[in-house]
Amino acid sequence: MIDKEMLYQNLARLVEAPSISGTEDEVLGAYRIKELLMELPYFRQHEENVMLIPMEGDPFDRVIVAAYLEGCPGNPDTVILTGHYDVVDIEEFGGLKDIAYDIEKISERINELPLSDEVKADYESGNWYFGRGTIDMKFGHALSIELLRHYAEAGLDGNILYVAVCGEETNSEGMLAAVPFFTEFAEKRGLRYRSLLLTEGYMVDGQEDGIRYIQYGGAGKVMPMFFCVGKTTHGEEPLLGMDANIMAAEVYREMVLAPEFCQQNHGITSAPPAGLKLQDLKENYSLSTSLYAASYFNIATIKMNPEETMKKLTAVAQRAFENAADLMRRKVEGFTELTGRVPAHYEAVPCVMTYGEMYKAVEKTFNGDLKAHMQECADKYMKENPELQDTCLKLMKHLYELYEDKKPMIVVSVLPPYYPDVNIDTEDEAAAEMLENIDELIEYAAKEHGETVKTSEYYGISDLCYTWLAEGLDFDALFENLIGTDILYKFPTEALKKFKVPAVVIGASGKDMHKYTERLEKSYNFDVLPDLYIHYIDRLLGNKQQ
Repeated sequence: MIDKEMLYQNLARLVEAPSISGTEDEVLGAYRIKELLMELPYFRQHEENVMLIPMEGDPFDRVIVAAYLEGCPGNPDTVILTGHYDVVDIEEFGGLKDIAYDIEKISERINELPLSDEVKADYESGNWYFGRGTIDMKFGHALSIELLRHYAEAGLDGNILYVAVCGEETNSEGMLAAVPFFTEFAEKRGLRYRSLLLTEGYMVDGQEDGIRYIQYGGAGKVMPMFFCVGKTTHGEEPLLGMDANIMAAEVYREMVLAPEFCQQNHGITSAPPAGLKLQDLKENYSLSTSLYAASYFNIATIKMNPEETMKKLTAVAQRAFENAADLMRRKVEGFTELTGRVPAHYEAVPCVMTYGEMYKAVEKTFNGDLKAHMQECADKYMKENPELQDTCLKLMKHLYELYEDKKPMIVVSVLPPYYPDVNIDTEDEAAAEMLENIDELIEYAAKEHGETVKTSEYYGISDLCYTWLAEGLDFDALFENLIGTDILYKFPTEALKKFKVPAVVIGASGKDMHKYTERLEKSYNFDVLPDLYIHYIDRLLGNKQQ
């Protein structure tokens, strides 16, 4: 069984390492995990089974931590334990920032900050640990390390691969780098992954008090960008050009809250698209109209067909351009009616392209290695402003500048990060086995611990999104339009197609992720959850002492 005191000590030491996303401190979380792993007798005897995998070209020198417990040499059956070690910042803690990583102190003094009645009641109950990273998600790593200790001592008819990744709170850079590692490690060792356990806390909309949750399947998101190119003209002769802002405004009107992008599955309807940014690209004041404008959006996904989505996005761009051209014609007609003469004016012919189409066209005429050139541009732009989306927009603009056929158009692309939604195929043998084991685990939790556990089909946007690409769908239709792929966004398209593992979140109980009131429940997480993990893994792999 799991030693609760060791579990707590792991948690306290992990929280103590700041590991804020996108900072030089983030990697401290990895080093602390390795330190704890090397304290286990098994890994002191098998040091080669603890690996630090560098993130290639990473500005913060982050690493992935992997630890392989070979319980039964020659048996390919393997369970993956994984989660992220990065946390969000601590600005919300205000005057208590200096103790935000000290579980004992922050749990004692959190009442010095404003607390809601619910948080105050939890604080007074004494059943909660406060502190940054307690639930999101240092407890998951503390538990994983103790599970490795348990199985190293108890034995198992299979293997456990534990992988701690970085960057989940930013763009999931760690998991995207881990996917190729998973596939390569399995091929090298001859492994078969039976299940992936994402050791996050559960999070369910409208969750009921006293109910625990197990989640499988993942909600995703895609961020389409529309790059609008007009025809510039002097502000005193506006009818002689095409203001890119008119096109961008029409795109925005067509996209925001458009129900055609909602999906339905398991009785759930995804939210309509939200506008994230709308801007023109004029850097300084002048009397010229805008040549470039862009907008991008968030589309929540639960069952998205990538190919159909790209077709819908290009159709939106086509309608928006036609609407903008029609608006211009009506303005000309109004001016004609006012003055009694037809003014000199520009008539744009609607043109829509995808990023992939433009890239291929530029590649044919570019003198040199276009990918290397775009890499140089990306490096330069990231130094100017390290925001991924801003750099992608600049790359889109530069690609158009290299395109020979200069004319008004709308270019449809996708911005990183992209999170595919995950829908478990119940006809798949491994997935069916996972669902059967989940049902059995729910019965076990009720019988042995008196806990009511329910399932939820969709976990929120997380690293789980990269565990199961749906078969029969053309993801290349979207992948080829994802700006910055293999330049500043390492998106492992081929590895993702190979990495197909049924994933589940047997979640820890906590509240208020990303807030100063973030907290972890003591009783369920320390008294019940470790046993649920052991029971689930035992059913998959078998405990030698049973």
